Amino acid sequence: MVEDSERDIEENVNEESGDVPQPSTKDMSNPNHWVHALPNILKTCRTAHLEPEAPEDQPEDEEFDPEEEKKKIEAADPYEPRLKPITADSQIQISRKVYTDPWVIRMMGDSCEYQDEMDPTKKKTNEGVVVARSLIWPGAYNIFSRGKVMQIYLGTGHKFEQQTYFPIAPPKVLDDPEEYENGPEPTPLEAPAENEEGKKEDGEGEEEDE
Repeated sequence: MVEDSERDIEENVNEESGDVPQPSTKDMSNPNHWVHALPNILKTCRTAHLEPEAPEDQPEDEEFDPEEEKKKIEAADPYEPRLKPITADSQIQISRKVYTDPWVIRMMGDSCEYQDEMDPTKKKTNEGVVVARSLIWPGAYNIFSRGKVMQIYLGTGHKFEQQTYFPIAPPKVLDDPEEYENGPEPTPLEAPAENEEGKKEDGEGEEEDE
């Protein structure tokens, strides 16, 4: 940690004794060797709170204290300690009565350590890989191999929640039905008028029948 700062860290370098010894792959398979190096994500989806500003409807006779307002904001959404061990994270609820640790540490590959007799430093090497998988942020993986740490995230940007959320798709929009053709009224208010040609045709038909 940087002196006189609770949220800043610096590179761990010892100028007197040289480089700081790196943990082995076997050591990193222990959850106690993992800490949070980056700032935590706040409820506002930020890593730092914005500077408070006086509201527009603030009465003129009341004094606005930005420091007090900042303390209220941080109390409602506090910062997590830097370099906080992952073993200090709160457990997550995966069912009504079951809680589990938010991190899964797995040793992948060969767990044996090998030493090169030709190497004057007699440093042991390991070809295995340690994977730290986050259950709070599904899809977040931290990988340790040969003294290096890498991160990869393959997720949707949503945290794990006990209450499942399945949005229902809106109903399919159908085409308008075809309109019926306009026809005569089934019960007109007035009887249709008969023309003379229609009367003659009716009369001729009656004579032929006789």
